[in-house]
Amino acid sequence: MQQDFHPIIKSYLPVVEGLGRSLGRHCEVVLHDVSHAEASIIAIANGHVTGRSVGSPATDLLMEYLHSDQQVDSIINYLTTTRDGRKLKSSTMLIRDENNRVIGALCLNIDLTHLDVTKKLLEELSYVETDQSPESFPENVGDFLNVMVQKALDLVDKPTALLSKEEKVKIVWIKTKFSALRVQ
Repeated sequence: MQQDFHPIIKSYLPVVEGLGRSLGRHCEVVLHDVSHAEASIIAIANGHVTGRSVGSPATDLLMEYLHSDQQVDSIINYLTTTRDGRKLKSSTMLIRDENNRVIGALCLNIDLTHLDVTKKLLEELSYVETDQSPESFPENVGDFLNVMVQKALDLVDKPTALLSKEEKVKIVWIKTKFSALRVQ
């Protein structure tokens, strides 16, 4: 029952399988020939995403754009929902003939279900109570001394040039005390 499709449409047939295999089982790839809207799907990969197959009809959105006065070539990354409530990220790219007439569409529908679960998990794992870092991880005594001096400077909360003599002496004392620990 192989129909004779427009050569431009026919050239997209291998793209459907290739994209379907490359993008994985959560991405449906659909090729429509709009000359028969009631059975416009002529190739589909991963049809389980929406439950459609070859011979299924065009979508209402595709039909709206076919009969619209707007010159649209694609509708990219819009949200759709399956009958069972799963969210999909969808894109529709219209295919035009040599006379600029829409003859088909290549569509992608990515099931976001597992991505949403993963996104929530990553948000929970990356959540922090504060943006400030109360802890450093020095790799050696020199790093440790630099961290301690910086902490002392942070406590005074002034640029070094504005420190009093007493404040500078305290910082030097801290550094000297910890330097003595390194020698022992």
